[in-house]
Amino acid sequence: MVSGSVSKQPPLLPCLAVVLLATVATEASSPPTPIQKKWLEAMPEEMVLHAPYTPFRADYSLNATKTMVDGLAAQAAAFGVTTVWVPGTMGQFETLTIAERKELVARWVEAGHRHGLYIIAHVGTNSIEEARDLAAHAQKIGADAIASVPPFYGSVTDVDAIVAFLGEIAKGAAELPLFYYHIPGTTHATIKAMDLFASAQNNGLHSLMGVKYVSTDMGDWFNLVATYNTTKALLFAPEPKLASFGLGIGRGTVLAEDFFAGTYRRMKQSFFSSSSASTNATLEQAWKLAAGAVFGQYGGGSAERTVYGRFPHTCELDLGPPRLPSKPITQEQKKELFKALDSIDFWNRL
Repeated sequence: MVSGSVSKQPPLLPCLAVVLLATVATEASSPPTPIQKKWLEAMPEEMVLHAPYTPFRADYSLNATKTMVDGLAAQAAAFGVTTVWVPGTMGQFETLTIAERKELVARWVEAGHRHGLYIIAHVGTNSIEEARDLAAHAQKIGADAIASVPPFYGSVTDVDAIVAFLGEIAKGAAELPLFYYHIPGTTHATIKAMDLFASAQNNGLHSLMGVKYVSTDMGDWFNLVATYNTTKALLFAPEPKLASFGLGIGRGTVLAEDFFAGTYRRMKQSFFSSSSASTNATLEQAWKLAAGAVFGQYGGGSAERTVYGRFPHTCELDLGPPRLPSKPITQEQKKELFKALDSIDFWNRL
């Protein structure tokens, strides 16, 4: 496994370092408590995170059978994923009922642990009571961690209020670490993740141990890794992934799609290992962006759902259509998609 803590990082450009260091909060991260150390040690050394698609039947009902989820977990592990976040945005968590979310997470905990995966149960909703119920369920069935978005109807920018919201949810799973889902472009909670961790520290939310960072604010990310890299699990999602290598790599990455795990690992290994690192890593990043553009041209997530029929552990599984309001791609679009993927050697590059 490639270490999540790499010492051979190239120096930052002096001017960039000076500008960003000037914004780092003066309050340092407190040393982890014994329970926080325990939580950190239980996490994978390198967290390569996948947020799986939720399988549905043709009538849009949940299709989280034991066979289905075990196949998805086996394939994710085979690609090199170490961490699963379920259900996430790609899994259309906002369209699932509470009962469906419990069923889905239970399947993933069982199958994920069978295949050596760390399972983060995303319990976020706009209702504290529902989220706390989901958190309690996640702890009961053996999930490794819980996670939550902030309230996402409207715009909440009061950091202390968000910490209080998360604290109420965390009461349902006091034995588990909590991850914050920082995706301000969708939730409109346009806060600094750095401020969130500082507020959690000051207000006693000690279970807040990580962040799924889906933001383009690179200054905020730099401050996070400069302050919390050894005491929190910082997971970087934006493209290009190369951006995190120079600013600070954190504990791991958010790939969303498990089939890009090998690409990320090669990119990272190249960047930190040789004199030709920059060229090789850039080529891997360029190919990943090209593949992403192909999927975007033919339906984005709806297109990505169709490729699992070509992977070894999921070739006999049908993820079905996405749930409305998303729509499935047509057979003609699928034909053109696969043709375009063939043209970039997609199947052999994974």
